[in-house]
Amino acid sequence: MKVLLVRPRPDPATIGLQHVMLVEPLELCVLGALTAPPWEPVVVDLALERRDLGYFLRRHRPAVLAITGYLTNVPAMIAACREAKVIDPRVATVVGGVHCEVCPADLDDPAVDFRVVRNATRAWPALLDHLRGEAPLPAGVLRPGEPHDPAGSPPFDFFFPRPARHLVERYRDRYFYIFHDKVALLKTAFGCPYRCSFCFCRRVTGGAYAERPLAEVLDELESLPEREIYIVDDDFLVSRERVGAFLDGLLARGIDKHFLLYGRADFVARNEDLMIRFRALGLRTVIVGFESFRDEELASYDKGGTAALNEAAMAVLRKHRIDCFATLILPPRWGREDFAACGAWIQRMGIHYVNLQPLTPLPGTGAEVADEDLLIPRAELPRWDLAHLVVRPTKLSPADYYGEIIRLYQRSLYRPADLWAYARRYPPGLLLRMVAGTWRVRSQYRRKRAAALRDQPLSR
Repeated sequence: MKVLLVRPRPDPATIGLQHVMLVEPLELCVLGALTAPPWEPVVVDLALERRDLGYFLRRHRPAVLAITGYLTNVPAMIAACREAKVIDPRVATVVGGVHCEVCPADLDDPAVDFRVVRNATRAWPALLDHLRGEAPLPAGVLRPGEPHDPAGSPPFDFFFPRPARHLVERYRDRYFYIFHDKVALLKTAFGCPYRCSFCFCRRVTGGAYAERPLAEVLDELESLPEREIYIVDDDFLVSRERVGAFLDGLLARGIDKHFLLYGRADFVARNEDLMIRFRALGLRTVIVGFESFRDEELASYDKGGTAALNEAAMAVLRKHRIDCFATLILPPRWGREDFAACGAWIQRMGIHYVNLQPLTPLPGTGAEVADEDLLIPRAELPRWDLAHLVVRPTKLSPADYYGEIIRLYQRSLYRPADLWAYARRYPPGLLLRMVAGTWRVRSQYRRKRAAALRDQPLSR
């Protein structure tokens, strides 16, 4: 009996970060590892497939369709379940992923038989047993119309098997993250010990934080054929002792990899010696959520950092030739002078790659914005992608705000000296893909600005 495990194709309305980063669907490989005979798992990555879901449903005739995704994928996930029911009403449809775990009501639909809202690695094999009539419906799984009671859910369980990566073997050489080509993912911890107000990640585990045993992590790392490794913890740079022990393990085992990871600016700034050592053992890139260059904005985000720590972290990364992929939040109250100051700060810091995120009140984070202050209705989830302007700006028109985003990206990403440095450092094919990808994103923003101009009232 086949189980079709599916990653949906990005919605055309979503501003396409998949043009510059597309990584393996690790969650599907984990589910595949937990799918035992007589079930036969098949992974379909529609982000890479040219054929549509209907082709694979008809080809494999699965008994179960399981599809996971993020906030922007919600309509596609529901549509997939509806399509599966049309093709074969007997198929059991299952949805999951981080958005389903926090906001399962968004995926409540008659075509969705089961929503996994807690402890997927425990619930999944039990759900398959249930479908064979061998076990009751496991805790943490909801039927259509059933409300979610977080207080009544089972406690968090951080069991994590080694992913069945052979299920995506045909896709593996096409996964990348910006300048890291043929990248594999490694998960070493769950949740985050910090409480940033804008962050969705901390809601997924109810504020809990847990780490995998390092010996288990290193064993998995040794098994990966890829040299480029993306550590996908919400924050890998949490504990000085654990990072040091991880580096000890790399050295003792002779593991030779290149690493990309998330890390907080305050850790980088306060642990330069560890960053030097990590660089020698393969660290190439740190994704840093600077969020802002102003203390008052950082305080409003409950970031727990300062502008001075952000600058100190960037100095450490520059000094030791560790690439920084920076993220910044763009508040709706910004005017032209704020964008100009941000651009000057980016250049002064020597940041070469930046992700600009208009402030988005993600559901589940507790961020409150009145409906009349939203440019994009809450129901239009594919555009709640941390790239669209969701909250109405107060000092600029939407068209002008989009124009400032385009200019800030242009000022940050297309500096001739940086492009020349990239040309000397990266293979032509990789560089061409990145230039083409960023150009597609820029084109999407230009279309958003043009649409906002058309909608803008004529001045008298």
